[in-house]
Amino acid sequence: MNIKPLALRTFAIGGSVLAAVSLTAVAVHAATTATARPAASTATTARMATTATTATAADSRFHPFTIVSPDFREDGFLPVSAEFGGPGSAGSGCSGKNQAPALHWFNVPAGTKSFAFTITDVDAPVADFFHHWIVYNIPRGVTTLHGHGSNPFSEGTNDYPTIGYGGPCPPPDGQIHHYIFTVYALSVSHIPGTHLTYPKLISAISPDVVGATSTIGKFRLPLDN
Repeated sequence: MNIKPLALRTFAIGGSVLAAVSLTAVAVHAATTATARPAASTATTARMATTATTATAADSRFHPFTIVSPDFREDGFLPVSAEFGGPGSAGSGCSGKNQAPALHWFNVPAGTKSFAFTITDVDAPVADFFHHWIVYNIPRGVTTLHGHGSNPFSEGTNDYPTIGYGGPCPPPDGQIHHYIFTVYALSVSHIPGTHLTYPKLISAISPDVVGATSTIGKFRLPLDN
């Protein structure tokens, strides 16, 4: 089996396409061997293959790897409590509660041994976007990040830079920013390294991603009254 990492995943937002920075997906190519068979057997095999392919496609279509949050709806606004604040926020112009939204995912891909998770602001006026939360070494049996407090899993260095969650703090110009919440299903149980940055995490997990899923939240400043 040959696994090829793909560099980008794109999201359609408001009619435009945003490249969501190095979201690592995988293309899996299974090697097959052709064997000569009698005509009747070949036809039977073809029908079986078609049926299996259709069933697999239907299962993928109706039971996709999915991430949701009880704190915001897809493409909806993040809660006010998510705004950046606290340690490391001096001079940022933001003084929020810095509480991460809770996340839950389901229909986990086969072969998953652990998860990693990231939040990226794809509208940030900086090169390579802005990364707000990097989490990894989430065990296979865990399908929730509770947010709103301490996180028991390995946390990376965000772009503020602080360790752990750093909430939205866009320029106070009223422009909406889109935040991509992505969970990666990995074929390894442990990613080495302490407080990895986003680029280092993506480099580390790229060979081992068996699936990824995302949801989008929005935020803007000043807050609506």
